[in-house]
Amino acid sequence: MEPNKNNSRLLAYDIATAIGYSFVLTIIMAIISLIVKGFYPPSVFEIAPIIGLIISPAEGIVQLLVLAILIAFAFPARSTLEKFSLVRVRKIATYTGIGYLIFSLLPYAFIVPYIQTYVGLVIAFNVLNGVVGGFLSTYT
Repeated sequence: MEPNKNNSRLLAYDIATAIGYSFVLTIIMAIISLIVKGFYPPSVFEIAPIIGLIISPAEGIVQLLVLAILIAFAFPARSTLEKFSLVRVRKIATYTGIGYLIFSLLPYAFIVPYIQTYVGLVIAFNVLNGVVGGFLSTYT
């Protein structure tokens, strides 16, 4: 597909939306992790559902269920008009949610004792996830 001015503007909007949605997913996963840790103390704080599934299966399952619900929440169409107007939103939610499973592993790829590195990697994976999710939602 040849990029033109209209497509580049849509791409920019989709990328910005996907980055924001990725940060929202991260915040929700952190809150879920803290809630599970409050009720099930042996669990650890994890924002990556796959790592949570390996280390603390209860936390990982809850995070995966919440992520699936958040992706499914983008599909509340009741009429044909609503289905058509929400196609881009659905694509962004789907690609960003699925990408979150993969890109959230980035902070755990580098083991360092500094919290600044962890925070920086969390920001980096959210930006990467948003760029990939926005690009895929625009051009698929």
